[in-house]
Amino acid sequence: MEKEIAHFEVRGRKVRELRGGDGAPLLYLHGAGAENEFWLPFADALAERYAFHAPSHPGFLDSDGLDEMRLVADIAAHYADYIDAKGWDRVAVAGLSFGGWIAAELAARYPEKVAKLVLVDAVGIWIHDDPIVDLFAIDVARFPERMRRLLFADPKGALPMMAFPDAAEGGDLPDLPDEEILKQMNHMAAVAKFSWNPLLHNPRLPGLLHRISAETLIIWGKHDGLVSTAYAKAYGKLIPNSRVEIIDSAGHLPPLETPDLFIEKVAKFVG
Repeated sequence: MEKEIAHFEVRGRKVRELRGGDGAPLLYLHGAGAENEFWLPFADALAERYAFHAPSHPGFLDSDGLDEMRLVADIAAHYADYIDAKGWDRVAVAGLSFGGWIAAELAARYPEKVAKLVLVDAVGIWIHDDPIVDLFAIDVARFPERMRRLLFADPKGALPMMAFPDAAEGGDLPDLPDEEILKQMNHMAAVAKFSWNPLLHNPRLPGLLHRISAETLIIWGKHDGLVSTAYAKAYGKLIPNSRVEIIDSAGHLPPLETPDLFIEKVAKFVG
């Protein structure tokens, strides 16, 4: 299968996806930043090992279905339908951040569909003594600098500066093309629909995680300023047959910040 950006239909909903590679399928569920927009190095590497599929969630890029959904559980049901439409019996699933939450809900609610599970710096649960940072409350003028510090081990590196450039001189918005700013705002609006209140978690999810039957790898960046490593340990205690691996040189986005280490861990686990 050639690497491509394509569209696929699930119960009348258009799904935009990256897909490519051969072998056993790997379903990758992206985070709030829609890192599946392009063929980034980590996606290229996964497509060298698996039949890699990275669909865009409803409301992201040009995937349909946002108006039909209210809860992350609805997105999980959408991906259960997606798996059926692909003709897969069971599939390895990896999810980053917001996508990790979706992956956890999918594996808990439809355990028969998930062969192996990889959660990467996933939101979705809540620790009262260590709350997730409220992204929606960050002041616009401070947003780029704050996001660089929350998401990256090295906030002054080339990648964070490119992902979250400072505002243009005399302005409040990041120094990006208007269409890019609009796209980012649309993505944040989609995330907010599912996770504004309660913030970035489902209070019922901890009570469902024991239903996950798939062997689970929990990958976390040591320097994650958004969702601390305490959440990795919490997920590890709640999910049977799971283990936690911390990447010392990463923040919230290991696939982007430390792609080689991320690929090594995923490939060794998924097989």
